[in-house]
Amino acid sequence: MLKVRCDRAELTECVGDILGIVPTAPAIKPILLNCHLRTSRGTSGDDENLQGESRLEIEVTDLAMAARIRLERAEVLEDGELALPASRFYAIVREVPEKHVVIESLDDQRGAMVRSNGYEFKVLGHDPREFPEVPAFAEKDSLGVPREKFVEILRRVAVAASRDTARFQLNGVFFEVDGDKLLFTATDGKRLTHDYLRIENPNGISSSAIVPNRVVDVLLKILSQGETEFRLAIGDPDIHVSFGRGELTAKLIQGTYPDYHAAIALKANVKVTAKRSDFLNAARSAALMTDKQTATVLFRFEEGKALLNTQTLDVGESRIEVPIALHGEPIEVRFNPTYLIDALRCLTEDEVRIEFFDADKPGTVRGGQHYRHLVMPLVNIRS
Repeated sequence: MLKVRCDRAELTECVGDILGIVPTAPAIKPILLNCHLRTSRGTSGDDENLQGESRLEIEVTDLAMAARIRLERAEVLEDGELALPASRFYAIVREVPEKHVVIESLDDQRGAMVRSNGYEFKVLGHDPREFPEVPAFAEKDSLGVPREKFVEILRRVAVAASRDTARFQLNGVFFEVDGDKLLFTATDGKRLTHDYLRIENPNGISSSAIVPNRVVDVLLKILSQGETEFRLAIGDPDIHVSFGRGELTAKLIQGTYPDYHAAIALKANVKVTAKRSDFLNAARSAALMTDKQTATVLFRFEEGKALLNTQTLDVGESRIEVPIALHGEPIEVRFNPTYLIDALRCLTEDEVRIEFFDADKPGTVRGGQHYRHLVMPLVNIRS
């Protein structure tokens, strides 16, 4: 009979971080719509202050992805397990105004009483013994990865991943472990992002995998805070992540990722630098005078300034000027402004760099030391 007293804020945060794994449509197995609450004993690999003590764990899975997360501020009053409807349970604990929540299983263990200083809910659930087993993290062949840098890079690379289900091999971010680098690449055919971070790889592990968009979204949530480093293992057919307070396992996209190296190898003939906020505001303003059918802005880069022009039937025209520094010959290119806006929003630097090989090739928005965001031109126009 499970009975626990939880810090409401931590409980809400933990369930919210992994709620995206729970199927949103009716599942083949109703148990998959539940979160599995269970108590477990600390082991020799855990914090020495928790060894032998019970703690509360919450698990979710859709059979393609599974996560386990442990609460640090939960008092276990009685050991046991529960399976409760995840979305309803999350909505309840999010709305309860008090600091603490007590969860106590019903006599038949197919539900629980959730209480908090005047608030009381009887939540019906399922038999927890039906909940699928969530895999434990395998330490073998795992790599230590700096958490903050990983999240920063993954967030701005993932923006270019395709959401077109017909192109399933592009519906994710391509991870590569190559020596002391962890590389990230994403593309939807109209733009491509690429970046990498340095890692320690003493065993010389070499691997690559296409990580699905859904998994990327969950990773960005669960790794948004926590310890400075987490463990990552890329296998076949799964990716495994251990992030201190929990673990995640997910199926990878099977297939071959397109060879992107030729696209990022082009040497720039024209380089433009500008204040990022100025250029972003100009691109947003120019986009206001386009429509879905003609989402086109003409960019002309010349000495000292960039000119942004639009001309859309039944909408109107615009002309915007932004100060820049130009290195190379003037160049004229048409872009879908949405893609350029996405690229600029990914950056945190005050100054943006845009590079061109020529007007027929992608323009490359650069940020930091290694980040590239390539955007295909819509019409080839030479100066």
